Amino acid sequence: MPTNHLDPDADALLETARIINQSVSPAHLDSVRASLEYLYHGDGDVTPESLQDTTHCNLSTTESENIVYQLAVENIVTKDHINEPALRSAFTGARLLAAQAPEPENTIVATIPDDDALDAWMFEALHGNILELIRSAEDTLVLMSPFLSEDAYNRLRPALVTAADNGADITLITRYLTYGDEDYNREFVRAVLNDDRLAPQVTTYEYIDDSTWTTFHAKVVIADGVRAYLGTANLTHKGLGGNLELGVIFRDETAPRLTELVEALRASEYLHEVSLRRSQFNRL
Repeated sequence: MPTNHLDPDADALLETARIINQSVSPAHLDSVRASLEYLYHGDGDVTPESLQDTTHCNLSTTESENIVYQLAVENIVTKDHINEPALRSAFTGARLLAAQAPEPENTIVATIPDDDALDAWMFEALHGNILELIRSAEDTLVLMSPFLSEDAYNRLRPALVTAADNGADITLITRYLTYGDEDYNREFVRAVLNDDRLAPQVTTYEYIDDSTWTTFHAKVVIADGVRAYLGTANLTHKGLGGNLELGVIFRDETAPRLTELVEALRASEYLHEVSLRRSQFNRL
């Protein structure tokens, strides 16, 4: 086995375990792990399709895509490399997650930078919890972030595809699409609206009063009106994996109240629906 690949860190292993736990029942974990090892050592053809064909637990296309993509992103299983200890750790973690007690009503989450003064385990990982929240959506999903980045889209895409495949209608609210000089938000939204798996279910808005420049700075993700993230992190590469960020995943009555806020915004004259035509953003 090649040894010139960095081992995934604790957060990467935890997120991989979460994705596996979401996709595979405890009874089939050993079978799926063995299938991945067999495919790699056989001909190296570890694809969502080959994983579906090899296992006998009726993995959906989305489930197999999520597993294979995550393993590749974290350099656990790629076309030219397999980290079998990390693979087994991720599947062990999935088994432990499946055996855990039900989640609490609310969870404090954080992005902890590489700072010797801070303990990465002080709070649950913000990135992983937002991905799990997005994947859980089956009816509606709201993403409200004043700043976005294309790197964040790459991180969020598998979870967004899962929500779309679940049938969720996705509302994206941001800034700086039809005005402003920075292109970060436009890169994220272009990637979403050019993605055939996502675009049909996405409605995009920008929130701005053109005369006073009143806008928003809230960062919110809401799934099905009953689970929500509220915190400091933008949906950017720094917000999800660099800056010190704090937030809360709400599963109590707070989530419906945040949903009411978003629904009220739909009547606001500051909220403008935006479309993408020939790479240009236009208000409808």
